[in-house]
Amino acid sequence: MTKVLLVEDDVALREIYSARFTAENFEVAAAGDGEEALAKSIKEKPDLIILDIMMPKISGMDVLDILRATPETKNTKIIIMSALSQSSDIEKGKQLGADAYLVKSQTTLSDVVEKAKEVLSRPPRG
Repeated sequence: MTKVLLVEDDVALREIYSARFTAENFEVAAAGDGEEALAKSIKEKPDLIILDIMMPKISGMDVLDILRATPETKNTKIIIMSALSQSSDIEKGKQLGADAYLVKSQTTLSDVVEKAKEVLSRPPRG
């Protein structure tokens, strides 16, 4: 079963996405801040990480940078899902190694699941 790690500090959003991914036959792990995201990325070894940017403790951009520099997670597929919609934010996410960047206000639940499936179907990184 494909495992996804949802990194989102908004509890309601985390629960909604968890329910949808579970319904789509994904195994779901969740983290509410950047520190927890890093720990769970190593422990859970997810196939995909859906990563919010604006979070407590460690920002999503810093989490992404650390994940890409860590041997165990450098090839993990990562989708940024953020309220930040400026092209500079999107460009920074891609430069740091995000496989995709979704803007929350422009994305439905179905879009997120479809993008997750598309990213997972791509050849491995590296």
